[in-house]
Amino acid sequence: MTGTPQIQERSEADTDVNWYESTPGSWLSEGVLDGARLQRIRLPDRKSRTRTQIYYDALLEICQSQTDCPTVAQLITNMRPEALPWLRRLKGAGIATVYSVSQFPTWQQKPAKRIFRRRGYRRVYNAFDTLVTNSEAIEEFLRSIGVTTRIEYIPNGVNLQRFHPIQSGQEQRAREALRRRFGIPEDHKVVVMVGAVMPRKGPDIALRAWRELLHQFPNTHMLFVGPRSDIHDPKLKTFGSEITDLIENSGATDQVHFTGIVENVEDYLRASDISLLASNREGTPNSVLEAMATGLPCLVTPYLGISAGIGQAGEHYQLVERNHEAIALALASLLQHQERRTTFGNKGQRYVVDNGDQQRSLDHYAELYEELAVNAMRRR
Repeated sequence: MTGTPQIQERSEADTDVNWYESTPGSWLSEGVLDGARLQRIRLPDRKSRTRTQIYYDALLEICQSQTDCPTVAQLITNMRPEALPWLRRLKGAGIATVYSVSQFPTWQQKPAKRIFRRRGYRRVYNAFDTLVTNSEAIEEFLRSIGVTTRIEYIPNGVNLQRFHPIQSGQEQRAREALRRRFGIPEDHKVVVMVGAVMPRKGPDIALRAWRELLHQFPNTHMLFVGPRSDIHDPKLKTFGSEITDLIENSGATDQVHFTGIVENVEDYLRASDISLLASNREGTPNSVLEAMATGLPCLVTPYLGISAGIGQAGEHYQLVERNHEAIALALASLLQHQERRTTFGNKGQRYVVDNGDQQRSLDHYAELYEELAVNAMRRR
């Protein structure tokens, strides 16, 4: 492709190179995710115009190669105004564009940036054929900054074939095997957090809360399921050191466990006892819905963009202030009262079964894609 010097030619040599060993602009090995082809290109770690160019040039290359069928490109990356020229090129190539606004933008939290970036983000959002959001609060925000393009509200869905309480001997054995792997006795309790280990997710707050619990509940473990951004992201070096210090000075280093990226998240949830979300910015986090679906009681801190899509606070999950003292008290109450854990777990699980079946969301997406594909073909 012309004008894309950063993108390297695909080669067999890339197939055995992982993300952190590869150079920006290099294609990594293809994979399969839920039956769909997964194509990956290494991006620079820091946000920049070069990163934007590599990403969108690669997207154009992939989309323009699909000449035998209508194409809909749905983007879920952190959208930036600098992407506007590439969005116009996509539309010019007859490709329908959809953007999933699943979190409040980071710039909205910073008053100085909010003043200067509002116009640029409004322009880039309006360049899409459709925006999709899983939070009514985010939809209201988009309209408030002047977004006029079509917005579809599609709640997140959960694959109930995967995420459910233990129903078989095989699932029970998987729970026991995971706990043995991490050295967690069956009578110990596990608080699980699903997501990248990064500041926005609040793992530092969770660790401080856990440390406060140890004198009363010394057999409590923390389990972090997700990538170690605190280690691999150069920008998070100081934060990573803070996480390390919190663990090493806890007196219970063997009771904090990190899984890294895993595909069988449901097994780790079923090996746990309580789910915690301590994020400061989300939409409708699937990690909460999936934990509910497996029957775990969930603690959630108020976050920017909180949605009714995760149910009713106090009924389907417990809402708690985002500080380690409040979280420690809430966890202590759940750890001390089995019936409270059971009540939240049962009600949360019933809520997801009744309202959060993934198939409903997939049907909505399928109808949207079909409509957009037809319209895109007319533009070609």
